[in-house]
Amino acid sequence: MLEVRGFRGYRFNTDVVGTLDNAVTPPFDVITPAERARLAALSPYNMMHVLLPEPADGLDPYQNAARHLETWIDGGALVQDDEESFYLLEQVFQGLDGNEHARRAFFARVRVPEPEEDLILDHERTFDTKVADRMRLTEETQANLGAVFVLYADPDGALQPFLGQMDAREPDAVARTADGVTQRLWRVPADERVSAHFRSRKLYIADGHHRFRTAREYRDRMRAANPGAGEQPYDFVLMGLVAFDDPGLVVWPTHRLLDIPEAFDLDVVLAQLDPWFEIEPVRERLAERIDGSPGCAIGLAVHGRGQYLLTLRDVDRAEMLGADRTDAWRNLDVVVLHRGILERMFGLEEGVELVYEARFDTALAAVEAGEKGLAFFVKSTPTEQVVACADAHDPMPEKATYFFPKLPSGAVIHRLR
Repeated sequence: MLEVRGFRGYRFNTDVVGTLDNAVTPPFDVITPAERARLAALSPYNMMHVLLPEPADGLDPYQNAARHLETWIDGGALVQDDEESFYLLEQVFQGLDGNEHARRAFFARVRVPEPEEDLILDHERTFDTKVADRMRLTEETQANLGAVFVLYADPDGALQPFLGQMDAREPDAVARTADGVTQRLWRVPADERVSAHFRSRKLYIADGHHRFRTAREYRDRMRAANPGAGEQPYDFVLMGLVAFDDPGLVVWPTHRLLDIPEAFDLDVVLAQLDPWFEIEPVRERLAERIDGSPGCAIGLAVHGRGQYLLTLRDVDRAEMLGADRTDAWRNLDVVVLHRGILERMFGLEEGVELVYEARFDTALAAVEAGEKGLAFFVKSTPTEQVVACADAHDPMPEKATYFFPKLPSGAVIHRLR
């Protein structure tokens, strides 16, 4: 049974930290080293000091993060709420279409499922090195500093009155984060009706797969170290929940850029692609052609050689991509790109290092300027395919989805002790 509960969160006290614009940030995994330095310089209370910590005064980075967190709490910069609460979040942002959008969510603590429970499903592979990094940070800070972003079904709008509390009054906190998103937060009482809504449901991870795996492994380690301790804060993980049918839920495409491989010959490559794809040279409006094409359509730009629209023919995908994975996986455009083109036809290894870019114009400009030799352009992955791969337990390639905006870090913190 899925357990979604309120909690006594820690939030920044603006009387101490000043504007939240300088404290609340996007999550750590979308921050470049240069951006990390810029944000950390804004304020001694910026979340970068604990999300991406640096060593200081003989402390390793993780110990220094814990010192920052405890100093903030002891000095009143972070204050724990008196009552168990849910935290409503509205994120206002500009989409790739240039229009303003708003997405609604709420923060809660969710019980970490047991190994045999199929209650919270993921769709991406995780990597041991990334989990080890987040584990060290969790062990030292004993906190969920950022939320796992999950999706839930509410086809009848049962939770709309709950979320509608955002319309009744001004928010308790507002921050404009470095990604250009306005974050508006409300604290509301924990509502048993909300918890009841989720008891027979599942959650699907949109973003934060490494945070979720870290939470499971941390729970297991703490249980082993404290047998018979009963229910503990580490049995739960901080999550931000968004409805599948929220009008502000958007998935951006993630285009791929790479250097031209050795011995690359475009004419040979196009000949290899021809049995599988209809190939059309395109002089302009490639992005519109991709989005307007039915089925699988992939754009290709080659430095000095122009642009092409690759439309997958009516082929046997198992023959093209192999029969070792599920139909849900083979139906992904990014799988056609990765296994069908990059691995099978380019001879690149699985997991080859790529540059990912959501904005078509930025990716195309990088190729035209010669910064990268090739760019592949894809459609965004529909949430239905996210669910299909999660239900099939067949993980997508890395960066198959880009849910924008990410959930903010520092809007509310869940301590694990």
